[in-house]
Amino acid sequence: MRFDILGPGSLGLLWAARLASAGHSVRLLVRTPEAFEHWQAIGGRLIFEHDNIREELEIEICLDPGTEPLHRLVVATKAYAVPSALNPLAHLLGPDSTLVMLQNGIGSQQYARELCKDSQVLCASVTDGAWLRAPGHVVWAGKGLTRIGDEAGGPCPPWLAALAPPALDWVWEQDIAQVLWQKLAINCAINPFTVLHDCRNGEVPARAGSELDALIRELKALLHSQGFAPQAAELAQVVADVIRRTALNSSSMRQDVHAGRQTEIDYIIGYACRTAVREGIGAPVMTGLYARLKTHLAMHGLANN
Repeated sequence: MRFDILGPGSLGLLWAARLASAGHSVRLLVRTPEAFEHWQAIGGRLIFEHDNIREELEIEICLDPGTEPLHRLVVATKAYAVPSALNPLAHLLGPDSTLVMLQNGIGSQQYARELCKDSQVLCASVTDGAWLRAPGHVVWAGKGLTRIGDEAGGPCPPWLAALAPPALDWVWEQDIAQVLWQKLAINCAINPFTVLHDCRNGEVPARAGSELDALIRELKALLHSQGFAPQAAELAQVVADVIRRTALNSSSMRQDVHAGRQTEIDYIIGYACRTAVREGIGAPVMTGLYARLKTHLAMHGLANN
């Protein structure tokens, strides 16, 4: 099978590397001539580091896919980049196309579904750890599981059913929305505090104090409003477990700030705040945290996030 990967970050290159290593044909879609020239200069070689093994994989690099339909497109850009990355490809996505959306937060998946009405749009929640040692050199730092499903209620596509480790470790979720909302709530409870206090995940309870408990109460009300009572009931424990397991980790939002990159706050806590307003839920802690975060980012020259 051939897969097109859109987004050469750590997660996109991890998918490209795992699929190529398992013998599938992989094409990396790049968006600028500069990116294309970089990959051409290194011969289209992707370095995949995992389990004390270093693989060099050759993948196809494409700047302009022309008129050829895209049948399996993995969208691995940041959430805010989905419109600009996907719009130029929309004419290549039809009834025989499947998109796999790997973004944090909620909103970009719905955008893709509205843009590509004739295609199947799958949402994925990924727990693998990956980072780039250098451009084109991805390190698989932690093996996880990909929970994947179709919010529109479509079936698991045959090509996905045929994928098995090491190409992909996955489970099909009939209700992927509850997975996305639970992850959103967890990210809302952890990531903003790691940015505001410039701390690792494990330091959040001590730094946030009672504000964390108050925020979790609001997030539980938000989950209830969306029909996810079981996820609401277990949220406090799940957040505590995630903080404990990832105590030494730096959240992706904090990493983005340190790197001077645009963050995904409008698709995480921003989306949660907008939903609370729409549902008529009082969420002063959440909205106050969001406002403080926007001010903090502006002070770091990231005001347009």
